[in-house]
Amino acid sequence: MNFYSYQYLIDHNNEPNFLFIIGIIILAAAIFITSLLYFRNRSDNKYRDLLIIFALGIILFIGINYNNYEQQLDVNNKTNQTLELMRSVAKDKKLSTKNLYSNSSSLNEGMLIKSGNNIYRVSFDNNQSSYTLTKANIISSQEIKLINK
Repeated sequence: MNFYSYQYLIDHNNEPNFLFIIGIIILAAAIFITSLLYFRNRSDNKYRDLLIIFALGIILFIGINYNNYEQQLDVNNKTNQTLELMRSVAKDKKLSTKNLYSNSSSLNEGMLIKSGNNIYRVSFDNNQSSYTLTKANIISSQEIKLINK
């Protein structure tokens, strides 16, 4: 069973999609270069055609990745809710967030919070506006893996 540290969740929540950024930069550079070539050689239609192809490529690339962007926003929101829960638990138990670990990056019924040697099961009310911590025990503590970074 994996437990993720508070800092690990923060670091992975802010991770940008580098492949998307690199793809956009490459296509934008291609559009810029073919635009320059087209305006220098207006009689040569191959540069105009390349410019149209690259422009359509960037539109297609953005359209395809928009769905991934929305999914990433949803994951970030769920992780932020877990981070807020961990801050609340740290405040209630008078602990540092550095000592807290969660077995899930999104809020769900029955998730576990680890603090030192103590493990707590989290129960939520119907609208997840309040929670109850119940001390829990793991059958085999050898299966616990703490992931810090």
